[in-house]
Amino acid sequence: MITPTSITKFDRTEKELEEFLMFSILVAGKGAEQQAKKLHDFLYQQRLTNDASINGWTPFQEIKHLWKNNLLLDRMAHFRLGQYNRIESAFKGILDFKGRLKSVTIEELESVKGIGSKTARFFILHSRPDQQVAVLDTHILKWLAKTTGIGMPKSTPTKLKYKTIESLFLTQASIRNMSPAELDLQIWKEYAKKA
Repeated sequence: MITPTSITKFDRTEKELEEFLMFSILVAGKGAEQQAKKLHDFLYQQRLTNDASINGWTPFQEIKHLWKNNLLLDRMAHFRLGQYNRIESAFKGILDFKGRLKSVTIEELESVKGIGSKTARFFILHSRPDQQVAVLDTHILKWLAKTTGIGMPKSTPTKLKYKTIESLFLTQASIRNMSPAELDLQIWKEYAKKA
């Protein structure tokens, strides 16, 4: 199961990367702890079977099976994943990246319907070392506004503005001698305590 308080992990297996990408999609705009549990239950709760081949499936194999058998939306609804159209499109779209999640690019991820700049960067930042990208969620935007004194949008900005604000965050990480992943997690933990 994904542990949101220690989200950065650079040595994930391909199977773990599949689950982490699905978590990255699912958590957008929602509580991380609750979504981690929902995803875990969605993927593994109904796999209790004597068929060892099914029990050994990767998350992408599970999605492909559910999709081909017209069960994906039903399973999503059963576990109350929400945002069904967006998440279903994204889950189907990421199947194209099977076996190459260690090298998939931000642009490739963003080409999938249901995955935006924030989600693509979240996956890359917390699964690969030395990434110079920012996950501009509401916590980061509030922190940047407070830290820099510059007005920030209330929600994730569009692609053009994203790059400008991303550069501000990367500068702040550099000033603090932190990687973007370290600063991102520190800010998330700080704001999670307040919530």
